[in-house]
Amino acid sequence: MAGLTLETLQRAVGGDGAAFRIVTKLQPAGGAGDKVFPPTYEGGRYVYEDRRLGDGVVRCVLLDSVQSQANRMEEALLRARERGLLAMPDVRVDFTSRADLARYGTISALQAPHRVADAILRDSALDGKPFRASAIGMKFTGSSPANATGLLEVCPAALVFGVWDSTNLGSGGRGAKFARTLVSEIVGIDVVEGQKAATRVDPLGIEVQAGPIYESAGSFGWTPDKDKARTNGKGEPIVLQRGSERGGRPSVINHGNVITAPSAGGVTMRYGLQTSVLSLAGLRKLRFPDSQGRPSREHDDAARTYLAALGLCALALHHEDGYDLRSRCVLVPEERRGELIPNRVAPAEEIGLSADDALTAYQEAAERLAAFDLPWNPVTVTLTPSGELVSLIQKNLEAIAAGKVDDGQEE
Repeated sequence: MAGLTLETLQRAVGGDGAAFRIVTKLQPAGGAGDKVFPPTYEGGRYVYEDRRLGDGVVRCVLLDSVQSQANRMEEALLRARERGLLAMPDVRVDFTSRADLARYGTISALQAPHRVADAILRDSALDGKPFRASAIGMKFTGSSPANATGLLEVCPAALVFGVWDSTNLGSGGRGAKFARTLVSEIVGIDVVEGQKAATRVDPLGIEVQAGPIYESAGSFGWTPDKDKARTNGKGEPIVLQRGSERGGRPSVINHGNVITAPSAGGVTMRYGLQTSVLSLAGLRKLRFPDSQGRPSREHDDAARTYLAALGLCALALHHEDGYDLRSRCVLVPEERRGELIPNRVAPAEEIGLSADDALTAYQEAAERLAAFDLPWNPVTVTLTPSGELVSLIQKNLEAIAAGKVDDGQEE
């Protein structure tokens, strides 16, 4: 089995390949048959579906979505860059110059939900000018699949993981779209759902009958004493409510025994399956004219090869990071197979994908790209949050401190 090389990438991107496919079979870190916990969605539900495998149909559950996998790979790229393993263009917003916002650190386009099109970047500035009105911002907004040279310079990862310029307030959501060329997903195969019963025993033995609990202007914000409670416009004491907790029960202040009805409690599975596909056909839809707007086959091939190397590098680094997906969902690889799927009727070519080989191929592809008349430079452009964005964040923090909104953090 050959390892990944620049020559393999060039041959595949040039027309020989339809896609790279990497399939990894996974088992729980606790061993085959150990319970794992999928992500929950609205109503605390898991995402189940029946899939056809071979001659049969089996029940499967989503363990890690396409979007979540993309985020993990982007984070892997950021960590590799911080360690000096690779260099790449990026845009970030720096909040550290303000003591009241320093908690947010810096937010890269690879961490923002909409990548370089995200509102966090849109509402930030470069040298006092709104990002989208700056020279580098206009290279992004002016990009399209027919001329992706600007986005290649600003944030090439967006061409791998996809981006839709839907946050452009002046476009009515009709900004340029770049489809994902790298898609990855993890599912549990042949699953059986378990149950769990959550309990919390209060050492103080406080019972429901101890309530109700009222709002108070005192130090703790609550009181069991009706006479010390805050009152509404009718002079009535206000019963404390929080989230799904109602009626002023002691549980609203995290006291009391709690016993809940059995609920979804993870799954057991035959195995987990990560399927990752880098579409070379998708990359070949992108065009990269030179600085004068002239089309060039050499430029197209160099840029597409670089993007293929970037995508496979992200995937290989993700493999190296491991599969600690969430609490009680830690997986380990049992076997892995990488293949170059030909662009014709022929057997797949087995390809090894180690992080070292991927990083070497990426470096060589980047050096080759830099040799052409393409405005690519592996620098990070740093933006500052606008006054409007700062004001919005501050108002939100004040509302959280006043207890007017939920801060979104789990108890």
